[in-house]
Amino acid sequence: LPPFLAPTVAVADSVAVPSLPALPCRHMSNDDTLELTIKRLVRPVRGFPNPDFTFGDITPLLADGHAYSAVIDAFVERYKDAGLVAIAAPEARGFFFGCPVAAKLGIGFLPVRKMNQLPGDTHRSPIVAMDYGERCLEVHSDILPGGRTGKVAVIDDILATGGSALACCGILEQLGMHIHEVAAVYDYSAGKSALPGRGLLTEQGYSVFALAKFCDDRVEGKMLWWLERGTDDDVVLSPHIGKMNKQH
Repeated sequence: LPPFLAPTVAVADSVAVPSLPALPCRHMSNDDTLELTIKRLVRPVRGFPNPDFTFGDITPLLADGHAYSAVIDAFVERYKDAGLVAIAAPEARGFFFGCPVAAKLGIGFLPVRKMNQLPGDTHRSPIVAMDYGERCLEVHSDILPGGRTGKVAVIDDILATGGSALACCGILEQLGMHIHEVAAVYDYSAGKSALPGRGLLTEQGYSVFALAKFCDDRVEGKMLWWLERGTDDDVVLSPHIGKMNKQH
């Protein structure tokens, strides 16, 4: 069970949770303002992709043109002088961020896809445990012009267990790439979180960056991440509740 998607005993319109102390107020830098905007626009949806999860839905962020642009611009600003040859991202939600960042930087984009979804020769990861089960990921071999290699950044929407990010790094290194950094829009695996993603990647020597962090876990044994962006009343119920989404 991916612990960043909090298990629930029963599904109801209103779920009682322990009250939490208020988050400390402090002067906000531009980065802080963006982090708060991202948190406000990540919608908690209970019962997706299976009944025990509370999913962080990024579609409200994508639908807010100013916020979406700010996220892309923040990554561009971070990587504009990094000497990258490409941005890589795993399907599907990573594409929403990796593609526009690569386009603005004027560099290539490397789509990392699930097994058997790319038509040419590929480098393939081992089967790895990811947020919603086990997968194998692939990237096209020698896809950059002239077989070029160099530094790449891996961008995804979230960092949780770290499985997909680690798989991406491994197959990109098979291409002869150097992993400059693994980046996410928001991270569930820092601070007091029990999730292994950030720690797993740093133990392997990879730099990790996130624009926002959902990791203020102040209820022992639970991750009520949505309380960092509102109240429990903000949680909506998925119309797919009770139906495991195997395609997710």
